[in-house]
Amino acid sequence: MAWPGGAPGPLPGGPAPEEDEEEIELTPAVQMLLETSRYIAEKIASKILGFREEYTSDEGLSRQLGSLPRGRLGEAQPEPGVAIDSTFPIDGGVELVGGRLIAVVAGYVSFGGLAARGVRRHDVYAQARFVDTEDTQRILPLYAKLVEKAVAHRVLGYVEDGSMNARVILFDGELVPYPLLFKSQKTVARSRLLVRLDEQVARLLERARSLRLTLVGVVKRSYSRLLGARLGRRLSINDKALMSLLLSRGEYLVAGQFQEILPRYAEIVAAEKGLDPGKYRSIVEERLGLRSEYGRVTVAFYKPSLPRPGLQAVRVEVLDYGGLGLKKLLSMLNTLTNPATGLPYPIDLVDEYTRLESRMLELLRRRIISHLAEMLEEVGGTRALVLLSHTNPEKRYVYEPRRRRG
Repeated sequence: MAWPGGAPGPLPGGPAPEEDEEEIELTPAVQMLLETSRYIAEKIASKILGFREEYTSDEGLSRQLGSLPRGRLGEAQPEPGVAIDSTFPIDGGVELVGGRLIAVVAGYVSFGGLAARGVRRHDVYAQARFVDTEDTQRILPLYAKLVEKAVAHRVLGYVEDGSMNARVILFDGELVPYPLLFKSQKTVARSRLLVRLDEQVARLLERARSLRLTLVGVVKRSYSRLLGARLGRRLSINDKALMSLLLSRGEYLVAGQFQEILPRYAEIVAAEKGLDPGKYRSIVEERLGLRSEYGRVTVAFYKPSLPRPGLQAVRVEVLDYGGLGLKKLLSMLNTLTNPATGLPYPIDLVDEYTRLESRMLELLRRRIISHLAEMLEEVGGTRALVLLSHTNPEKRYVYEPRRRRG
């Protein structure tokens, strides 16, 4: 089988011939991991061969995908815009005796010659919390999205008062947080955080629509199978993998709007999990009925025009309130491609700008201890500082500032 997107070429990310690989000690644990390599390779090969069978069958994938809107990318001049991102510790923060120290950073950077009067063309905001609940790791991503949307509202305020001339806002990630699409209204209503997030997102979309600002979510890590919903069955590989194989350089494909594909997708996911497909579909339909703007999000995939092997397809979610046109918008993103990553460079910039390293939390912990010691010294309560000790001292190295080698 010849891949429609062209030959895969050299493996991206592999070491150059002159590079020295880091030596790894072959401990029993490492040896045991290496022994799983053949089993994992067989599983991946099975998926690839299953996809090949789907694609080459007479009634299969190629004919059905051919019915979806598809086209060639240009290199349209980018409109003035802002890229927004948020980040948080992947491990959920520093585990301390009294609770968990967490932090969220969100910020924005400008691109496309954005003009700004009296406001910064880039800015960053940080919030930290000391929490003692068991569900911290579950709510932290939602909290980060809440801070991210607050930054977006600030940018919209700049556009409203004429301080910025942005026409496009890029988000690093999805436009609508997925819990707001796949959880019932009762579940959303029981969570103060989800209620706040739902209100923030809905108001953000309404403000962007009134300002005729186009919103784009660049979804870097995507394992969804939305295309299976359009084709009426579960596919053996995910959307990003499928489009990375099938799209040629400089080509795009439109999967459709959420209101068209999410209800059917919910049925497929429910069937895989052994749940009631009808019930799961009704949950999604209920959410889209209550928030109709969520259903108007368009999902598309494109592969940059760069003459570089190993390029991946990029998934985007779009609300084109600015009326730029999907082809022009995707061509703009194509023009903005960072050759090093294959993603729009403003997304890489804002990701770097908002990066939160674990070591920063250790510095914050020490600063808190210093302040707390002063506050408690007069009342003899310094023994309470133990609450800010690491619960697992063996993991302290993750957060300790790195010492320079002499």
